[in-house]
Amino acid sequence: MNTLHISEKFELENGKQLTDLTIAYHTYGKLNAGKDNVVWVCHALTANSDVFSWWPGVVGKNCVINPEEHFIICANFLGSCYGSSGPLTIDTASQKPYYSSFPVVSIRDMVNANILLRKKLGIEKIKLLMGGSMGGYQVLEWCLMEPTVIQNSFVITTSAAESAWGIAIHTAQRLAIEADARWKNNAADAGANGLKAARAIGMLTYRNYKIFSLKQSDPDFSKTDNYKASSYILHQGNKLVERFKI
Repeated sequence: MNTLHISEKFELENGKQLTDLTIAYHTYGKLNAGKDNVVWVCHALTANSDVFSWWPGVVGKNCVINPEEHFIICANFLGSCYGSSGPLTIDTASQKPYYSSFPVVSIRDMVNANILLRKKLGIEKIKLLMGGSMGGYQVLEWCLMEPTVIQNSFVITTSAAESAWGIAIHTAQRLAIEADARWKNNAADAGANGLKAARAIGMLTYRNYKIFSLKQSDPDFSKTDNYKASSYILHQGNKLVERFKI
């Protein structure tokens, strides 16, 4: 993993500022002489910049996006916890981690951070910009912000604007986190139980009735506890919390 540190103030869309900015990113392959083989991947909410680890078959050796042909870049988005500036970053004003005081960031803020990285790396054209879910939001925004830079784009499981259904789900997830009495504690594990509950809500939207019935039904109808479906939801919540203990 590589890290770019910019000591200048970074203006956010809501008018607030970060006193400095850190962007963590991975690169794979080499930039060719013509600088025309760049593939930039924008990752989803719970992923990270190590795209080889979470998009097998699509990005990687002998895959559709092959590092032997392309110079592949993926940056950890602003506000996440895998190296880029986020709640666990040290606030230069207090010399303590931001924790819950870290300002709200938008998709446009994330793209602006990517544009800074692009310029620092000397990249003038992006052959293919790709991403899914929240990564797809970044792709769409970036295409609007730098239409002469982005030559091709690919998005999956995303949309140009959030639907009322999606907004309602995400509001429910935030309420779950805020219901955790520890969520504003100045600690790295603040809101962990709320995050598990939010993940549970998310998992219900990623699956449907038929899939749950097929995969998580218990053959023993006499059970009164320790259901397979419950175990699955708890496992997914614990797994996400462990991933974010950095």
